[in-house]
Amino acid sequence: MSIINELKKILLDVNVNLTELAEALGKRVNKPYSMQNLSNKLRNETITHREMLIIADILGYDLKFVRREEKH
Repeated sequence: MSIINELKKILLDVNVNLTELAEALGKRVNKPYSMQNLSNKLRNETITHREMLIIADILGYDLKFVRREEKH
């Protein structure tokens, strides 16, 4: 599943739209973010890890790496 589809699913769950998320992200990084800019970054998969950590925090989520169990 692509990052944009995963994020859209989460946005629906927390009742936040992409415009609201872009505004909140802009306030956190002190840089203007438009809905279009954020959407393009997600669609093109050019969003940074830092941006994703901030987005997760805004939405009340944590990003973490989880080691897969080895298949025998």
